[in-house]
Amino acid sequence: MKRQILLILALCAAVFLAGCGSTDEKKITFSDDKIVSDLIGVSIDGTTLTINVSGTYTLTGSCVEGNIIIDAPDGKPVNLILDDLNLTSSKTSPIVVRSCSMAILTLKEKTQNIITDNHTYTEMIEQGEQKDSSLLDDAPDAAILSKCPLLIRGDGDGKLVVNANSYNGITSSDTLTIEGGVINVTAKNHALRGKDYLVISGGVLTIKAGEDGIKSTNSEKASLGYINIKGGVINVNAGDEAIYAVHSVNFTGGTITIKSKNTGIKSEGTVNFDSGIIDITSSDDPILSASQTLKEDALVTVNGKKLQP
Repeated sequence: MKRQILLILALCAAVFLAGCGSTDEKKITFSDDKIVSDLIGVSIDGTTLTINVSGTYTLTGSCVEGNIIIDAPDGKPVNLILDDLNLTSSKTSPIVVRSCSMAILTLKEKTQNIITDNHTYTEMIEQGEQKDSSLLDDAPDAAILSKCPLLIRGDGDGKLVVNANSYNGITSSDTLTIEGGVINVTAKNHALRGKDYLVISGGVLTIKAGEDGIKSTNSEKASLGYINIKGGVINVNAGDEAIYAVHSVNFTGGTITIKSKNTGIKSEGTVNFDSGIIDITSSDDPILSASQTLKEDALVTVNGKKLQP
């Protein structure tokens, strides 16, 4: 009898703890006229959500004029689980990361998340790269913009669609890492940019850019300014360079299809083909770099012709 009572108490405790877990979920719901959340550590101003405390937050709903700001300077990551989130903004970037140790976007399985910007940038922004970090508050230059390391990952077929009608698609002035998910980015200017480095290890990516498709631009340190493509299925269609990094572009896996009206792959340093399947169609130079390496495990085709190691 005593053993049965203990078992019943244990089951009750398990049910209680499960219930606590469900009610403690940090879920935030957007609609066109409000944001529903009673969480400590977030602030709401109309349809603008500011996250001030690190942690994991589930975001859902749809808003025609909404945006998310991460400003959590407590030295820990902020993980946003996107659960059928649809945000559009004609005033600023829908997602801006100002401060945290790392921002993580997790694409929940069997969801489609759409981020769209339609706002107008200043003349200084439109002339090229973001020059002044103080402009981030007033004129962010990407639909998803981060001043901190940014990681995007997907649960199974979780999908992210970025419509950057104004300028850039997904930009980090630090690092950008993509581990998985189905990601479609259409950008008026550049599609993906990780200033310090950009690493893709998985996922299915479709990139359409009016200018550069995938790029890394840190020229100040020789150890930075690189792109590593380790895996995934990637299709890039660019009006300028499809893939560009200051110091090196490295392929160690994946299936990459490149179509470019200018240079297919460009680097002031090296382009290394260690492995993977890379198909390049370019109206100008297919590969432009100071040096190149091609190993037998890499299958590289340029304008229909296979490159030989």
